[in-house]
Amino acid sequence: MSIMADAIVIDVVQEVSRILTARKIVVDELKIDLTNYGPTWEDIKLDMMYHECKADSSEGRLGERKWSLSGGDDVKELVSIVLESTNVKAIFMRGDSRPDTHDVIQQFLQGLYTNHTIVSASFHLRYGNTAIDVLDKYADMLSHNVGLKHFSLRLPYGRFSRTKHSGFGNVLKMNHTLQSLTIQFYRRSLTLDLEELVQPLIMDENGHQANSTLTSLRVNGLSGMSSVGATFARMLRKNSSIKYLVLGNSLETESDVQELIQSLVENHSLETLNLRGCAGVRGSVFPAIMDVLRVNLTLKDIELRGTILDREGKGLAIEEQLRRNAMSKALHLKELEMAKPTSARVIFCGSPYAGMS
Repeated sequence: MSIMADAIVIDVVQEVSRILTARKIVVDELKIDLTNYGPTWEDIKLDMMYHECKADSSEGRLGERKWSLSGGDDVKELVSIVLESTNVKAIFMRGDSRPDTHDVIQQFLQGLYTNHTIVSASFHLRYGNTAIDVLDKYADMLSHNVGLKHFSLRLPYGRFSRTKHSGFGNVLKMNHTLQSLTIQFYRRSLTLDLEELVQPLIMDENGHQANSTLTSLRVNGLSGMSSVGATFARMLRKNSSIKYLVLGNSLETESDVQELIQSLVENHSLETLNLRGCAGVRGSVFPAIMDVLRVNLTLKDIELRGTILDREGKGLAIEEQLRRNAMSKALHLKELEMAKPTSARVIFCGSPYAGMS
């Protein structure tokens, strides 16, 4: 590497460090793209979006900076700065199967064990076996992390073992800060132990649910796995927390989709169901959806793009029924009789009796 290249690298790391350690700066997202470099770590892309936090809690000037970076050691130094900073709120990393990428992922995961200020982390992996090599470590990190609210993992295409991977169910038993979990597969690259995943989201006979903080679950690309709909149907019948469920490209048979839909008769928490690209959304699924919408007024949206029912124009009828349900629910709430107040609380601010009834 040339002396000039070294100077450029040092300037980038120093500039990023200056922003990450500055007072009153909040980094909304830092993107690190490790997929565009050559054989010797060339042209690594950094993209930082940030704003200034004012004394009155309002957001100040918005900013975005982009850099190109070279040098493996400098990337590791950069990651250390990110993990030590209290300004960074979200990270997004895109990588592939190269050993250097693997090392950076390991460094991020190790740092997230104790980092409490990053609230959103996304890892999008492309090509090769990087994903399967560290899959257990993603789950282990989430089991110990107490800062992340949103986590996304997109796994690459590869010739992986078809054995079921477990561990994320244990995550949901131990982690009570995560609100959104996304696991996306490409082209049947891996299989997931769905029974283990949904178990903490099922209410037991005593009305206890091991995890009630997760409200959004996205598990895409499960085509090829059997009983996907049946497994999530069992969860939805006895779940009180999931509001957003995505099973895109995951349900292949009509009967599997039907079972999932029918479970919504007993569910009163789900607001959005995304079945985009599911081959099983066809035929008798349409009347099944319409029947459920006559008794379920909680659902606000059903996403069917890329399905046979959508191509047949059936999605329009479903959207119309959802609108009617929303109007009916609003009218019902409006007609409810207001209970008469039976007590009052007066607060005397700034007096010896402040806070007392």
